[in-house]
Amino acid sequence: MPKRQTPLQKDARKLQRRTDYTYTQALDIIRLLQKPAARSPQELTSVAEALLADQDQAHLCPVYGALPPAMAGKLRFHYFMGIHRLGSYVTKDDCLIGRKSRAAADEAPGDESLSSASHSPIPAYRRTARNGALTPMTAQPLGQPSKVNKKQQLNVAAYLCTPQLLDGATVVVREFDNGFKHLWRGFDRAYKDLAGREEVQAPHSIVTTALRCLTGGYVHFDPWAGVLVTRVEIDNDTLRDAFTLMVGMAMGTPIDQISLNNPDPLAVKVANTPQEHRLLADYLITNENGQPDAPGWVYRTVTWDLSIRLTARPWKVDGQEITLRPDSEGGLIAWGHPWSNKTGTAHAVARIRLSMKTLPNLSHPVILASSQVTRLKSNLAYARKVLVEQADPDLPLIEVELDGRGKIRQINRMALQILAKLGMDYTTLSLIQNRAQAEADHDATTQDAESGEGEIREALPPIGPDSKIRPIQGKSYKFPIGRGVGMHHMRELDRHIRDVFGDAATSPDIHLSTRGFPRNDPKNPLPAPAEVTRSLTSMGYEHLRIVCLWSKDENRTRMINGLCDAYSLPTQSIDPTDGVPIPLHDDTVSVVFHHAPAFLAHGPAKGRTGLVDELPFLRREPGTLVAVWAETEYTAEPIEDTTEEDAAESRRDRRQRSRNDETDAKYQGRRIIAQRGIVSQYIADMKQTKRKRDQGKDHQALYSLVDLHRNIGILDERIDTALIDPIGAHAPHGVAHVGIHVRRQSKQHPKEKAKICITAVALVPPAVEGGAWTLHGWSYTSPKWQHYSDAIAAFHALDYPTGKMTELVDDNQGYKKVAEQIDQALSDLTVHIGRLPYTVTVDGVGTRRLWGGLHNNKQGLTGEPGDTWLPGSTLRHQDRPIAVIRLNKSAEEVPQPIGVSRFDADGNLIGTNSTTTSLYRLDSDLGPAAWILSNVPHQYDGNGAGRLGGDKTRWTAGHGSKEKGSISKNEVAANWYTMNGTEIYPLSLAPGVDQDVLANLTARLCNRPLAWSNRTRYPVHLHAAQQMDLDHPQYRRTAPQEDNEAEATGDTQQTADQE
Repeated sequence: MPKRQTPLQKDARKLQRRTDYTYTQALDIIRLLQKPAARSPQELTSVAEALLADQDQAHLCPVYGALPPAMAGKLRFHYFMGIHRLGSYVTKDDCLIGRKSRAAADEAPGDESLSSASHSPIPAYRRTARNGALTPMTAQPLGQPSKVNKKQQLNVAAYLCTPQLLDGATVVVREFDNGFKHLWRGFDRAYKDLAGREEVQAPHSIVTTALRCLTGGYVHFDPWAGVLVTRVEIDNDTLRDAFTLMVGMAMGTPIDQISLNNPDPLAVKVANTPQEHRLLADYLITNENGQPDAPGWVYRTVTWDLSIRLTARPWKVDGQEITLRPDSEGGLIAWGHPWSNKTGTAHAVARIRLSMKTLPNLSHPVILASSQVTRLKSNLAYARKVLVEQADPDLPLIEVELDGRGKIRQINRMALQILAKLGMDYTTLSLIQNRAQAEADHDATTQDAESGEGEIREALPPIGPDSKIRPIQGKSYKFPIGRGVGMHHMRELDRHIRDVFGDAATSPDIHLSTRGFPRNDPKNPLPAPAEVTRSLTSMGYEHLRIVCLWSKDENRTRMINGLCDAYSLPTQSIDPTDGVPIPLHDDTVSVVFHHAPAFLAHGPAKGRTGLVDELPFLRREPGTLVAVWAETEYTAEPIEDTTEEDAAESRRDRRQRSRNDETDAKYQGRRIIAQRGIVSQYIADMKQTKRKRDQGKDHQALYSLVDLHRNIGILDERIDTALIDPIGAHAPHGVAHVGIHVRRQSKQHPKEKAKICITAVALVPPAVEGGAWTLHGWSYTSPKWQHYSDAIAAFHALDYPTGKMTELVDDNQGYKKVAEQIDQALSDLTVHIGRLPYTVTVDGVGTRRLWGGLHNNKQGLTGEPGDTWLPGSTLRHQDRPIAVIRLNKSAEEVPQPIGVSRFDADGNLIGTNSTTTSLYRLDSDLGPAAWILSNVPHQYDGNGAGRLGGDKTRWTAGHGSKEKGSISKNEVAANWYTMNGTEIYPLSLAPGVDQDVLANLTARLCNRPLAWSNRTRYPVHLHAAQQMDLDHPQYRRTAPQEDNEAEATGDTQQTADQE
């Protein structure tokens, strides 16, 4: 009988088998780690250096974090190369590495005893009880400050909002008391009752529109906050009359029957509230924690004076002098310098926006500057907003929102009547109203003529670039002038701002943190066959069966070619017979084709389910994972390829759209397949590319197959090489990572209901050494953790929940219940993954109302025990995440990168870089730092873009030529691109968890997407959670179509279907 090994000897043998160490060396390491002094840097250094001298490699261990920086740096390369990931071989009982002394029988183990090295990740084997009340959840205090390279500084179009920058700017404020708020709530309630709809609000925009004509343009009125702000004083009597007329007309009283001698109590309250001149700098206040906490009206009004000052001198750019005009929103417009197409039939202007925002733990707010191409329409058809020039050129351009629905919207009737009743000049609004009426009359006459009841009238002259009114094309439909102002434009705008404001224009300090992240190979986006096998094994499957459903011969051929490329097979090696499985990779992966034209054809849903039942291989079997690759004729046309008229026609015929949804085979098929617990991916007919070098390549089939592997949950070595740093005391493969996606889609029609989506995905480390990471999913409609493919199928098998957060309500209590449900999902996850430590990543904008502890002005504070302060804060201490990572990719809130400045050791500027894709740290002065991951859109270099806008603005862009010998690109029609930033704000919630590691981890996972060769704005796990929503059968029919070019061009996100 063999001699029984001790736990120490077992660990040594395991280390020996998984490394190049001899048994004696492995035993020495295990003994070293047993000792109380095992965390002595000196002792670790001496042993590690001896090993390095003896061998040409080093295998790291769970105490890697205890090594001195020099030694850690020496070993990091070997770790990155994935030579050994030691923590994955340990077991729950016999491993000595990382084990703490056992607690007494009557003593609850401390949280620190639950290290990743003391238990296996999967399955769960114990649940630690903990008595007593929940403790508050708060970020850990900062340790050593992270190192940055101050020789490289990220330049951004953001400027600290200081008293020096504001330079004595004032506004006129009426701050109303609770009596006003009570009266307004009563008015709002009465208006809802009159309208018979709860979603409507009392029309305070009527007063705002009217007051803009009275005050010259600058008005901010927020009745719920109880404040009215202007740049000039307003006569009390005029204000009282205006509010009296508004209340009366809103309640249905004809204006001629409203007596100004008997003013409404609400109007009296407004007029009797004193107006005060206030210095804006006095309201750059902070809260008790030092965080910026200015009143809401300051954020809306602080840019009024800044924009006026920026117009005081011309903007000298590209050898021209551009005269900027302020607008009523606190921005600027190059009103007299439009961009036009070659024929002069389409026009656009540069519109610069300024906004005040806060950044994490920065004691000053910042003013963000951005610029975009504002396309101008030649008529008012389908226009929602109009820019109008006032008679006095010193007054700002006013942005007027039109009222009503349909093709021709008009000026709000109540606003016009109020101004007329008060005897005020409303010429500005009359210009718009007269044009709108003329177009409406012309359309009516044209319809009569087409029906034979009238004569054809001559078309109205188009609204030109010199007109005082200029309708805005509010969506990114097909247009002769491209989008985006380009990078050179933004750098020149920054220079102009600094020229005007001088030393007061100071940007936040943002220095280089990390560069050179590994990226996916664009020529080989698919996982290698061996990696597919490794991933399947880690998921617990023995076999993957891909079922190809085809109708057309050409698509069948495309599928065959795609699978041969994916699994390194000669194209001629596959000649499938329908219903006969063919191996693709050993006995692990196979494919079976089915000719299913009836199932794939558009038509009624009746009988379609039965067609699937006839396919024998479209059934789940033990040990076999089944996925469907099917063809479809359905393709969503991008908004950029849709004319405004076509989109309007589509919106008008909602009934036909509904019928199309009911007969769409892709919509029905995805749902039917999901109800069988199977994921699917569709491939559309091939589109020919215009690029010569891509002709003959089927990128559609390639990336459709990539998407299929992502839906299956295949993870390859890209994840291993992204997760390379220990997280506190935990090995890189000893921590799971959770992404939570939340989306509420507002209804677009009074009869529709809002749709809710909450999904989560966990990136879970391998349970055994050499295994692959796995994806696990959870959804609001199927609230249990399961493998990603199963979670997708369960989520897609059901409709989106509807209502105000379904059974919940859109108020603080409702948000708290949603946060508590997410916390329950996290609690379930800890059981699912065996109490492995985990991090949580969320989008800060999408989840803003759920967790108060993620708000910038709440940083440094601690939530109440048991409150939904941060994700997991209602859980027991040992079930909480060890870190929360808040992301923000909103162009309206994140400083826009415009370049990099390089300095020498003495701080002297020695050069600049126009683009960067590195990670930069924002130097904070109040608490934990934030990072900016700078992104260069792939379109900037891709698709023959030629880096347009890199060295010129649109004022010097060419219209191109097709003449032989002088062929050139139409720069005016092309899209131009700018850099954008992703804000990464890690909150460490456990001792020893380093912010730098979390930031780098997140950046690496953005660089290693599962279904794309370029960087994504979200890391793998959060992107996978979002993708569950984007691929839902109902998504394209309930959510506005995403504007894919918005982020890349620097435009605000615009949608195609939003009413």
